Amino acid sequence: MKSLLIAITFFSITANAQDKAGCENAEPKYMTRMPGFYIRSCETSEYNSYKYSYINTKDKREYKEVSGRFIKISYTKDPKEARLFSGVQIHANYYNAVTKAKGESLALNKGFYKMKQSGKTVYFQIENAVDTDDLGFEIIIVEAEEMKQDIEVNMSEGIDRDGKIALYGILFDVNKATIKPESEKALQTVIDYLNANPTVKIYVVGHTDNTGVFANNITLSKDRALAVKNHLVTKGKINPARLGSDGVASLCPVSANTTEEGKALNRRVEIVKQ
Repeated sequence: MKSLLIAITFFSITANAQDKAGCENAEPKYMTRMPGFYIRSCETSEYNSYKYSYINTKDKREYKEVSGRFIKISYTKDPKEARLFSGVQIHANYYNAVTKAKGESLALNKGFYKMKQSGKTVYFQIENAVDTDDLGFEIIIVEAEEMKQDIEVNMSEGIDRDGKIALYGILFDVNKATIKPESEKALQTVIDYLNANPTVKIYVVGHTDNTGVFANNITLSKDRALAVKNHLVTKGKINPARLGSDGVASLCPVSANTTEEGKALNRRVEIVKQ
């Protein structure tokens, strides 16, 4: 498959001298930019979680949460650029490039995309490209992949010290209680702990961020906790009498819900000792 860089030959291929310091290498190698734009600001991280919100091609609101390498770039038009680029033109440029590279548009406004690059599934969204002469827009990219685990937690020590432990490796499909396959390692850690401590009883407690309707999040957090409990029973052969489950939605945050990083910390499953 040809890279997006090859597909979008109409984009500028050199960094503008006005790019913000520290953002010169923010753009992934497979994606460049509209000519006459420079990087006003950027955010990058090796691993983060982002929930995309978009109107799908059937004109219905959808959400897609993706975790992996995170890149957010804000572009501003150079005042010296004479061409008058519209928001429609910017969207159309990305749409043509992505479809030529065998990717797909997921949004009605051609502002949210999915494609393959270097063996990874890449999602990205264009925001604020709406004007007749668009002076700036943002692009938010997530290269879906599993996080490199750098910290090992001793569940027994954590629970003995605090009476609970938060697990971020138990992941679910967006707005569902379906456990993702990549959660297996974290779930096995709970099973191993319970097998090593046969007299311990626990509660599985689901937590969400504050996105969406609170009543729906309460139901979702309870359903997710129950799904984990059922996994421990069916896969781990843990006696159900040792397990309780409940969900509290966004009632017990560990961080402010004002940033994507804070929201990611609040979306968690906690194991609480009874």
